[in-house]
Amino acid sequence: MTSSKTFWQTTFAFTFCANLAILFWSLARWAEIGVILHRSVWGIVLLLYLSVLAGCLWLFFWIRKTNADWLVARLELDDLSGWIPRLLAGMLFAGILLLIPWLKFTYRVGEVIKKSTQDPVLTMILFYWACWWLILLAAGALKVACKTNWQAGFAGALVLAGLAAEVFIRAHAISSYPFSIGWSETSRFFYASLFFSKALYGENFPLSTLHPTRYFLQSLAFLLPGLDLTAHRFWQFLLWVALTGASALALAWRVFSLKKPLGWLFAGWFFLYLLRVGVYYHLEVLVFVPLLAVSAKNPWRSLAALIFASVWAGVSRVNWFPVPALLAVAIYLLETPLAGRSFFDYLKWPALWGGAGLFAALAAQAAYIPLSGNAGNARAFASSFSSDLLWYRLWPNELYPLGIVPAILVVSGPLLVTLILATVQWRRLHFIRWAGLWGMILMLFAGSLVVSTKIGGGGDLHNMDAYAVMIGLVSAYFIGDRVTGEDPGETEKGWGMLSWPVTAVALVIPVLFLVPALTPFQKFNPGWAESNFQQLKTLTEAANGPVLFITERQFVTFGQIRVAMVPEYERVTLMEAAMSGNPQMLGQFYADLRAQRFALIVSGKENLIVKEDEPFAEENNVWNTRVSPFILCYYEPVLLLEPDFSRVQVFAPRAVPGVCPDSIMQGLP
Repeated sequence: MTSSKTFWQTTFAFTFCANLAILFWSLARWAEIGVILHRSVWGIVLLLYLSVLAGCLWLFFWIRKTNADWLVARLELDDLSGWIPRLLAGMLFAGILLLIPWLKFTYRVGEVIKKSTQDPVLTMILFYWACWWLILLAAGALKVACKTNWQAGFAGALVLAGLAAEVFIRAHAISSYPFSIGWSETSRFFYASLFFSKALYGENFPLSTLHPTRYFLQSLAFLLPGLDLTAHRFWQFLLWVALTGASALALAWRVFSLKKPLGWLFAGWFFLYLLRVGVYYHLEVLVFVPLLAVSAKNPWRSLAALIFASVWAGVSRVNWFPVPALLAVAIYLLETPLAGRSFFDYLKWPALWGGAGLFAALAAQAAYIPLSGNAGNARAFASSFSSDLLWYRLWPNELYPLGIVPAILVVSGPLLVTLILATVQWRRLHFIRWAGLWGMILMLFAGSLVVSTKIGGGGDLHNMDAYAVMIGLVSAYFIGDRVTGEDPGETEKGWGMLSWPVTAVALVIPVLFLVPALTPFQKFNPGWAESNFQQLKTLTEAANGPVLFITERQFVTFGQIRVAMVPEYERVTLMEAAMSGNPQMLGQFYADLRAQRFALIVSGKENLIVKEDEPFAEENNVWNTRVSPFILCYYEPVLLLEPDFSRVQVFAPRAVPGVCPDSIMQGLP
């Protein structure tokens, strides 16, 4: 068990580093805005920073001495053991969990607010600083309330604070706002509705070519007729929480024990880790199925579970095709020693699982293409292979200031350090086991980096998901001492990977990424939204012909606007076609525009602006060269709606074509 002195030394070191980083950020910002410190209130803040730095440095070295034992003993707070102090401590802890998001939401910390004299960057820096002290206070409160040690109090405070913040963030998407929140938010509900297109639209439409299993899970809400957009948003919130929680609990159950607090604590941390990386909920099925079912003692049951998971992968995402098999092989390598067996005998099941899993995934996709009704558009399933790769997004850039490589190394850093420290004890596992584990991790890391550079990505870490899951699983086995060594006599020895400094860093990182994400959901004006909706409804329902909703299809899906659904050319699919240069889909789209097939088109505000050095500049430019020019050539805007979060424009056919692109295919392959 980690000593109290080690805990306090780690805490003082963290506090020193955090204050030093905040001091540098503050100094840079003060210089940028021209603050004269000796004439400003910020000079007092500077003195506070310096005092904390000096205090932490002195305490770090002093606490190792024997004359500091009395202070360490007093910090154990053993005197506060009655039920009244424990009750008050529990109330304080709960209050801090609510206080952190309340401060962020109420005062809009770090946001640009009209008529505000506050600097958003400096207020965000101070908010980070305040959160650190609140977490330390919460750790003490939890220690007293639960009669535990400081390490458990600190870990519990961070994990529970993270869980509270994560739920706040996800719950804010449950809104009655009728228009789309974000670029493609309501597109998801249209694609989910395609599983019930006959009942909803009167005819069978092709299913989605992108993320079919995600939309299948979302479509289950349509089994309850009459649910509105708000209810479907709530269902999606439940999918995020429940399926991510299932993976976290499955790994904690397998590696630790859910009968012990450590198992639940790890499950909470892994839940935050998965969501901060951005592992989508439909991919969580590919995580918890192998965790629950794979066992070297039951190879045929493992094979059946693996085939099911691989079939799911085959209709989920191309870079996840081999992942269920790789996770199963990793579990086998971690739990099964070579024990004098031949290589063939040892590797026969991993080889069978790997081959069967990959074959099942490929077969599932091959079967899904015609079954989904997309046999004539098979190229759409391979759009990832023809899209541009933007390698600069691996490093800090306008879209993602941290950059993919630095960010994923920070997020997975403690797990990577744990695995490296375990590898130092390389003699305890056969070389082929180490080679297999590291080979799979590095392969998924490299593959995930390539996927992250695809145009349309690189704005967060969600394309690093396969790597993140693999290194999370492997490291958890070493942390939980569940790795079986080659020598049966060393099995009880343990791996000793639960180092407090590394653990503390791992606990801090998800919360560190969560704090800036604590952005309050902007309140919308119901009257204004209703007025915009009524204008759109009146115009589209009076149209003399088919109406193409490139955006805002939820109004047709949920029966708020009574027009026939045109299934083609939804924004997400059209954007994917533009990014991958799909000549078949784009060519048909251009032909339909030229023939003025649609009486009206509902889309975002279209323009021809080409951007440089801005977030998502390439995506903007692809749309504005391969989509917008053709809409504006044959259609003209007749209505512009600007509700709170969206800009919606309605287009009608031009009597005379406008300025049209020189080439109908714009240099497409």
